Amino acid sequence: MNLEKSGRISKVMALVPDPEAFYCMPDEVQLLKRPRREDRTIRILTQSDPYVSRFIWEVRSVLERGWYLPVFKGVDPVGKVLMFKVNDYLEIKDLHVPTAYLDEFCEAFKILLDNHSDQLVDVAVLSNFNSEPVSSIDDNTRKSLESIGFKIAGERMIRGGIVDPQPREIAEKVLFYQHNLHQDSRLDNEIEALRNVPEVRDDFALRGRASVYRVDLKSMASAHRLHQGINMRGHQVWATYDHFRDLLTIRGLPPDEELWDIVEFFSANSDPKIFKERHALTQSQFRKLLQPLIKSGHIVQDFRGGYRTVTRREDVDRIELRREYLRKLVAEYPVITLKQLLRLAGTPFKPEELKAILNSFEEDGTLIKGFLIEDLHEVCWGRKELLEKSAEINPIRDFVLPPSDPIAPYFSGILKEKFGFGSAYLVFKNAEPVAAFKANTRNKIIEVKDYEGSEKGWRIVKEFAWEQQMPLKTELRIGGKRLK
Repeated sequence: MNLEKSGRISKVMALVPDPEAFYCMPDEVQLLKRPRREDRTIRILTQSDPYVSRFIWEVRSVLERGWYLPVFKGVDPVGKVLMFKVNDYLEIKDLHVPTAYLDEFCEAFKILLDNHSDQLVDVAVLSNFNSEPVSSIDDNTRKSLESIGFKIAGERMIRGGIVDPQPREIAEKVLFYQHNLHQDSRLDNEIEALRNVPEVRDDFALRGRASVYRVDLKSMASAHRLHQGINMRGHQVWATYDHFRDLLTIRGLPPDEELWDIVEFFSANSDPKIFKERHALTQSQFRKLLQPLIKSGHIVQDFRGGYRTVTRREDVDRIELRREYLRKLVAEYPVITLKQLLRLAGTPFKPEELKAILNSFEEDGTLIKGFLIEDLHEVCWGRKELLEKSAEINPIRDFVLPPSDPIAPYFSGILKEKFGFGSAYLVFKNAEPVAAFKANTRNKIIEVKDYEGSEKGWRIVKEFAWEQQMPLKTELRIGGKRLK
């Protein structure tokens, strides 16, 4: 069916720069025939914008070739923005704008940057203005840029953060000190270590925090009436019943209605044998029914081997509890990126929510935001007082961080980029990761299956095995030499 012949659309011929046919709605034809004052608003568009793409060659003849955001004054291309996204911030290499349009441009540029903020990119770094370093621009230009949030930071201007890079080793030394992995902050014994960690997966994660380790985790779980359940990252952990109540409240998910009888039964009973006998279930059938409730956090296993229903807390506001949970999480991290926090917080938290909460922590003075780590081209949130504390802390011992440690997700990016492992034991020498290895720990033997990194790290692995009081075994070779 011909839409033009049926009168549903109308054809309009544009004569400039070359005759070209356009189509529009019939009631818009009269609007096109009326003389109208030209719109001289400043706009920053993309080259893929429908308006720009039609006249891309005319735009490029004025602004030259390349990938940039063209700036229009009405219909005339008058400038360009050389800007691209790097990780989670905007790198603005140059702004080419006539000085006469500077104030109007800044208003349009602010709208563009605010639009990026809605996409979780709210930090921008500006290097040049009209091919001139921003450190040497005139006062009027600098004031115009400062009016939309930019401020001088060394040789560049930054919007939405600060530039105060510190060596990565300093930040990690403070991190280990805060988490009782530093030799000067390790706790006296395993009991204190257990009290200091809200949740723990195994003995490996606990032993590194205690100077003396005499009793295993299962024995302590019985003595401290701990329960075993699923944490925010989907790992099975030991923790108090109240901790699992907090996690369930934060998740905010109701139990499966078809499994409500299980939830109701274990709210008053703990022995699974009674439930299996009552419903004539085998162990495998019972596990199949129970597993979804364990994964969702509605059921935990107690220290006797029985099960218990977890109830949501009604005495707290869920939103405030989520917020305070994250505040406690970031409190012990001197520097953290959004990606790291996303891994540490777990699946119940979305990036948008985390970013909003981090920004609120920035506003209330809990955190600072910007480029805080040398050679890390990512926006970080950090606690300045913790970074300043690093000068008082002695150099850290060489040690191995097991994958079950609560702070292991913090290093998952380094582990993957540097050593190619998703989850592994990470070897630190002078607060720097030098190697990583995968190992089986069955039968109380550390059997190393894969090793990547410096050969010097093997000494630290042997010390780790000695500290764990477990024999070390491997068939691996490095550089043709068998590891011993």
